[in-house]
Amino acid sequence: MLHRAVALTAFCLVSCGSPPPPATTAPTATAAPPPAAPTATAEPAPVEDAGSTAATPETPPPEEDTSGSPRERLMRAHFKETAVIRKAVIDGALAATVKPAAALESMKGLGTVQGSWKPSLDALGKAAKRFGQSPDLPSATAAIADIGVACGSCHKAAGGPKLQVEAPPVAGKTLEDRMKRHAWASERLWEGLYVPSDAAWKAGADALVGEEFPKEVLAKGGVHARSAAVRFGALVPTAAAKKSAGDRAKLYAELLETCSACHMAARGK
Repeated sequence: MLHRAVALTAFCLVSCGSPPPPATTAPTATAAPPPAAPTATAEPAPVEDAGSTAATPETPPPEEDTSGSPRERLMRAHFKETAVIRKAVIDGALAATVKPAAALESMKGLGTVQGSWKPSLDALGKAAKRFGQSPDLPSATAAIADIGVACGSCHKAAGGPKLQVEAPPVAGKTLEDRMKRHAWASERLWEGLYVPSDAAWKAGADALVGEEFPKEVLAKGGVHARSAAVRFGALVPTAAAKKSAGDRAKLYAELLETCSACHMAARGK
């Protein structure tokens, strides 16, 4: 069962929210899947934690997963890289996207691939390369959305991964409850692009309808946070009607802009 949490609008707030239950199986999220199309049965670690792999004086670095073929190991690495890039974009930390994007662009170790995968791999490489070209926020959000589409195109051709979407977190009254629901919804939208999954896209879009930014967050973020909230409110009702990969990518990028703008406003940057 897939439960990944990435903040959409909620990412204006989700950094302090609790992530959903951890996953048990990580699906392939790069443009080139393993030789056999995987079947995803659980969500990888939430994006909020995706960048927290650096060692600290108290904590040794995590051991690298060396299981599987070289191609499978590369796919796992690329999945983590996209998670780090998305979190950095949502946080408004564009400089932090450059290193993982360069790694994502590299296809070293992939080996020989089917000819039908090449257009998707080329699109993935071009989108990842844009992060090293000093993009502004709209360009960065468009690039991560295009990465999702490139991954989805290759996955679709290869017949995987597969997923099943569970019910969203309840629409509670507390800030934590709201952030869990927002984060859950944004993750489903991402799955709508990279899996790709109509069911995940619809679930994410439906979960965001009627959700509002908490007043205390808007007060802290000032006019820029309020502007992001207004834009978010105008975008969300249109999400479910988006059917093509291109239309979904455009909407997803615009929603990530509101997340990043609100994050930066709330932090006073």
